[in-house]
Amino acid sequence: MGTEEGLLSRVLVIEDDREIAELVAAYLSREGLSPAIVGSAEEAILECAGALPELVILDLGLPGADGLDFLKHFRARSTAPVIIVSARESDEDKIAGLGLGADDFVSKPFSPKVLAARVKAQLRRASYGVFPKDGAPGSGRLAFGPYILDYEGKLLERSGERVPLSRREFELLAFLAANEGKTYGPEELYRAVWGLEHGDLSTVAVHVQRVRRKIEEEGAAPRWLVTVPGAGYRFLSGMPR
Repeated sequence: MGTEEGLLSRVLVIEDDREIAELVAAYLSREGLSPAIVGSAEEAILECAGALPELVILDLGLPGADGLDFLKHFRARSTAPVIIVSARESDEDKIAGLGLGADDFVSKPFSPKVLAARVKAQLRRASYGVFPKDGAPGSGRLAFGPYILDYEGKLLERSGERVPLSRREFELLAFLAANEGKTYGPEELYRAVWGLEHGDLSTVAVHVQRVRRKIEEEGAAPRWLVTVPGAGYRFLSGMPR
């Protein structure tokens, strides 16, 4: 598996517990990936100064600079998937990590086999972009209110100005917008947007809230990205269909 024929996808494992890091690396290697291990945020930044990895597995509790510090630095340079693997399970840590652009959050202890499968799913998702199957157009634009959602350009504009969305925030909004009026539960969104069958479904709610903060004038009464009590979320453009 790689972006070019004959090249393996490079995964950077940022973990100060060498035993855990080597175990994860062993499972990644078995899956045909090319893992590199570093033990601190500072080492990771140096490692990324050259070729950027195609995916990062990031521990938060690192010696020296925090894992979130690295994430801020990395997101300024790359949109590659980041999976946080941490013993820090508080809602604040999850929200902070996801808010800075992490794609998934896995709590310790974890199964390295399952983690390797999630890594491959994220890499597949990143390689084909948004919506490899039915459910959303690969090109075109959707206008709603003052916004223009550009599927091909993977961006959202408001009155000609780009609205800053992370890759995952864009994919979530684009999927719901392309399936306007349909309600999707967290499990369905996790499968469709994250490409995963199992995981922390609070990830979906966090991303919905972040998108709302960027497009809704009244967060308590959303106009575009609405909640259907007991069912999930749906997008309404207000345009006749």
